[in-house]
Amino acid sequence: MDAADPAAEAANSQACRFAMVGVDHPHAIVLTAGLLEAGAVCVGWVDTTGDAGHDFAALSPQIEPTTTDDALALRPDLVVLASVPNQRAGLAIEAMHAGADVLVDKPGVTSHGQLAEIEAATHATGRRWWVAFTEHLTSRAVIRADEVIASGRIGTVRHVLGLGPHRRGPSRPAWFGDPAQAGPMIADLACHQIHHAARLLGTTDLAVLAARTTVAADNTHPQILGELLLEGGTGSAYIRVDWLTPDGLPSWGDVRLMITGDTGTVEVRANCDPGGHAGGDHLVVVDDRGVEHIECAADPLTWAETLIDDLRLGTETLVSTAHSLAVTRLALTAADAATA
Repeated sequence: MDAADPAAEAANSQACRFAMVGVDHPHAIVLTAGLLEAGAVCVGWVDTTGDAGHDFAALSPQIEPTTTDDALALRPDLVVLASVPNQRAGLAIEAMHAGADVLVDKPGVTSHGQLAEIEAATHATGRRWWVAFTEHLTSRAVIRADEVIASGRIGTVRHVLGLGPHRRGPSRPAWFGDPAQAGPMIADLACHQIHHAARLLGTTDLAVLAARTTVAADNTHPQILGELLLEGGTGSAYIRVDWLTPDGLPSWGDVRLMITGDTGTVEVRANCDPGGHAGGDHLVVVDDRGVEHIECAADPLTWAETLIDDLRLGTETLVSTAHSLAVTRLALTAADAATA
């Protein structure tokens, strides 16, 4: 057996160092908290707009606010981005050229032009660009659903139904309702569901058969509901996203994912189960044996540990750059089709 390489062991034992650049979306708190819990070290955080970050500052008061230039000068292993979406591509490219890999909140970009620039930067720098699909990575019920599907219990996946409702309101900054800043609605909100469809149907080479968006009746929101139909791999997918969650729901949205296979179905009720069980992270499996309800709220979340291993080992186990680029391109293409 070969002797261990002391230099490699020392490198692997060092804590992952990351900078949080842009804290405009609440996902900044979710992503930072997960990385800190997994043992990563935050070298600083940046409020890129000057009017965000107060909730983030309360997360870990000992983490110092800084500037983007100063954060990158510290040579972090990873830059996490949750700025206003139309800023993310430029910040990601800057981070990659500074030698960091990037984990970006969705949508990673807001236009095809930005995506082309990101892809060029990954080739030029050799750095990785990963989209944080939080409705997968931080959902215990979705992760358990993956295990059920991998066991063969529902057979081959033939159809994916993804619902991503959201609540609008005064608690959200104005940029959420501005496509120039947030990107097209389908490219933003439906990115999670397109990610699910691609991985569950086994390909990112999905055809957009139909797509549409609806304007709010009171003209208070440019895109209030979006839907699309995809086909490829082992089947097809229907996706609906909206800003129509009523105030009475005890969650920002009744997010659902239903996977239909040859021999059964799996339904994820991610955030809540209206009229049913309390809390979130519910899984309902139906097959020839009957109906099983599985509570997943106590399951561990290991996305941050996996990401840290990817950074240390040069792997892409959590999510790949190629997948992130392909799903983002598909989301933009679907958004184009919806407005054609």
